[in-house]
Amino acid sequence: MARRIPILAKLALRRGRPTSTEVALIEQAILATARSMFLADGFDGVSMEKIAAATGITRTTLYSRYATKSDLFRSVVRETLARWYAVSRVEATDCVTDIGQILHLRVADMASLLVDPLFRGLHALILLNRHRFPDLAPLMHDLGYLNAVRLLANDIRAAAQRDGIPVARPEAVAEHILTAVHGWFLQYDLVRELTAQDIEAHGREVVDLMLLARDRW
Repeated sequence: MARRIPILAKLALRRGRPTSTEVALIEQAILATARSMFLADGFDGVSMEKIAAATGITRTTLYSRYATKSDLFRSVVRETLARWYAVSRVEATDCVTDIGQILHLRVADMASLLVDPLFRGLHALILLNRHRFPDLAPLMHDLGYLNAVRLLANDIRAAAQRDGIPVARPEAVAEHILTAVHGWFLQYDLVRELTAQDIEAHGREVVDLMLLARDRW
C-alpha cells in the first residue's frame, strides 16, 4: 500500500469539509505526485488509481478534481511550466546596469534550465505525447522560448534607453542569442554530456560577439 504524504494523512483523520488551505495542499500533492509518476513511467504507464494511492487520497477525491487522466496530465504540464517560467533573475538584474552582465546572467539561467533533469524529462514527455496533446507543445513554446525572447528583448530595450544607444529590433537580437545557445546545446548534447558551465561559457561567447555589433542592433 502506498504511504500517504504526512499532511494528507492528517487531513484524512479530520471530519468535515477541508479548508481552502487544505484544498490547496491536496491539489499541490496531487500535481507533485502525478508529475513524478508521469516522468518515471510515462503517460501510459500511470493510472488514476495509482496516482490516488500514491498521493494518499481516495479515487473519488481525485476524480472530483480531474475527470480524466488527460485532464490531470495537462494540469501537471501547465502548472510546472507556469512555475518554471515565472521564476527569472529579475531581482538579480535589478542592481546590474551593464547590458553585457545582464545578458550573461540570462544565459546562465538558460544553461541551468537546459540541464535540469525535471525540465529535460518534461520536455521529452511533451514531445513524446505531442500528437495526443497538440495544445501542450505550443504552450511550452510560448511560456518557454517566447517568454525568454520577451525577457531578453525587454533587457535590451531598457539598456538602449539607459545607455542612449538606439535599438531597432530588440526581439530579433534576443532570438539570435537564444537560438545560438540552444542550437549549440542541441548539437553537442547528442555527442557528449554537457554541464551548465559548458552551456554558460558558450552563451557568454555568443553574447560577447553580439555586443561587438551593438551599433547594428
